[in-house]
Amino acid sequence: MDSQEIRMMAVIDPTRVEQWALRKAIAIAKTRGASTIFAYLCAHSTTKCGDPERLREVDIRRHQLWLDEILTDFSDAGMTIEPIIDWNADWRDAICIAAERAKIDVVIKRASGNPDSLANSDRRLIRGLDGSALFLVKHDSVAPVKNVLVAIDLNTTDSSHLALNNAIVELGQRIRENDSEVQLHSVSAYENASQFSHPPDVAKILNITRAQAHVCRGSAAEVIPDQANKIAADLVIIGNVGRRGLSGVTIGNTAEKILTDIKADVLILVQEMRRDRTAE
Repeated sequence: MDSQEIRMMAVIDPTRVEQWALRKAIAIAKTRGASTIFAYLCAHSTTKCGDPERLREVDIRRHQLWLDEILTDFSDAGMTIEPIIDWNADWRDAICIAAERAKIDVVIKRASGNPDSLANSDRRLIRGLDGSALFLVKHDSVAPVKNVLVAIDLNTTDSSHLALNNAIVELGQRIRENDSEVQLHSVSAYENASQFSHPPDVAKILNITRAQAHVCRGSAAEVIPDQANKIAADLVIIGNVGRRGLSGVTIGNTAEKILTDIKADVLILVQEMRRDRTAE
């Protein structure tokens, strides 16, 4: 088990009965221990009312009762789950604010169901979360994770991307150390022959077999989903350097393509905005 506490925030979907994010958070906590789970629900109403403050109070209370009922269904999980309810017309911004406020390590959310909604919601979270990783659950499964794929850029020289590579590899190796049955794979994309890295060299760096080190020609947006689906990955770990403005849009579009085509759950690490909690 990993002794360092991890703070997870499972996003509750008020439009669904099945709460995949909460189920995934509980499954992770049971595997690794030392975890705190928050169940986050953003409420809002467009109903016109002469007393909007009273409407807000009543609606929050209604959502609180519903969330309490959901958490009761998970009471046999053997762990404490802390509820958080916010009132905000934009649930995506609310998630980012709440994650920062609660110093969340990982935000867990059910992935959007189609590319159009992905472009408008999950991509905003990828760009908006400051200091929290984003775990997008693609399917409702609490089965043990067996195949983990880490996506790394072997041709980068930028310090932020190098640090991100290290964080991705370190996390993949920690997951494998916690479960001897986990198979760790890596995938790296290259555009031309001058960028090619020999798989045996990659395997040596990551301490994996040659067959588990995948170096493929093409764009990351094409190579990562293709390789993930080929090995039937249960979890894919990718990175995003947190930038604002136009550069953030470009990086977000690549992540969007990956998230649309991949079948596995995806964990997105953000490098540039990560907090150093050792100083707190």
